[in-house]
Amino acid sequence: MSSYPAPMGVFDPEMHDLEGDVILSGRLEGKAAIVTGAAGGIGRAVAKLFSREGARVAILDIQEESGAATESEIKADGGVAMFIKTDVTRLQEIETAVSKTASAYGAIDILVNNAGTGKFFSLHEMDDEKDYDSVFDLNIKSYFRMCKLVIPHMLKNNGGAIVNTASVGGVTAMPGMSTYGASKAAVIEFTKSVAVEYATSNIRCNVILPGPTDTAMAAPQEFIDSMVPMKRMGRPEELAEAVLFFASEACAFCTGASLVIDGGLTCGPCF
Repeated sequence: MSSYPAPMGVFDPEMHDLEGDVILSGRLEGKAAIVTGAAGGIGRAVAKLFSREGARVAILDIQEESGAATESEIKADGGVAMFIKTDVTRLQEIETAVSKTASAYGAIDILVNNAGTGKFFSLHEMDDEKDYDSVFDLNIKSYFRMCKLVIPHMLKNNGGAIVNTASVGGVTAMPGMSTYGASKAAVIEFTKSVAVEYATSNIRCNVILPGPTDTAMAAPQEFIDSMVPMKRMGRPEELAEAVLFFASEACAFCTGASLVIDGGLTCGPCF
């Protein structure tokens, strides 16, 4: 794990306890949420934060051991969670996962589409089936399918919140990222379409665009030093706070929005 400087900002005694920890406010109290790709990284941080804010969480991931560990950690902290081993590229598996969640929690109020993959290669060396299809199946087709299955539950419940994970790779171009970048750009436009289509049904859909983040897909330090003005990677917990904002009533009048969280990467060259 990387070491980071202490967060900058003014200490607000009303928002922290005597040890300096943030006081949580139950912003998702009584809500039921699905988080995909929640066995590690950003998804895991989102699932744990949602639980601390009062949500019941369904953890969807293909990684059984890590997913079960996330469930155990949430339960040990007094939260309500269940891990459902799910390959979100397989329709039957996500149908089962959505059905189990609705049955266990009685509703689905929040969907976080976070599962994703990054494969970087030269375009002329790409294998259509192995490379292109696998990236698009996970990075965008699974989001389409999850929304298609979850939105009917939100309509029954008179509303909901969807948060998608794209990437700054969807708005910038770098060598070897043609397929990954295209899939993430698709997530951004898909988010806008869902937002517009369901705006009058009280279903909001927003998207985060992470930059380099300290996960299994972390960028090399040389890249961070040369391209990121803040000279560090983002923490999964920092990204989770942005997802929480989009999922909560604090974001009630916000839909179709894209939030870049990249330490200044997309501002331009870092001199």
